[in-house]
Amino acid sequence: MDPLTFDYEDLHLRVDRGVFELFGAGRSELRVPLRWLGALVHYKRPDKPGQLFIGTVRDPNAALYGTDPAAFWYSTSPAFRVPPGDEPLFRAYFAEVAALAGRQVV
Repeated sequence: MDPLTFDYEDLHLRVDRGVFELFGAGRSELRVPLRWLGALVHYKRPDKPGQLFIGTVRDPNAALYGTDPAAFWYSTSPAFRVPPGDEPLFRAYFAEVAALAGRQVV
């Protein structure tokens, strides 16, 4: 199976052989087994860009996307802002990733 990829500006996401990788500026910044992956785009205000958080979760049954911030064991913010209108692009990608992992999206 080919890797499942998502490119958005300078952010590159890839799932290959059960491992999620985040690349920024041409280098790998994070590698997480799908079983432990969590992702969230958090908005403080609905009309302003949100912050992307990706990391590992304490419980592998936690939602893969839309992860509750308290569920993160470790999270990294790739200093990446997501405009509200682009969040559905991230949701669609992570829905495919969740299907591969047998996990849910909130």
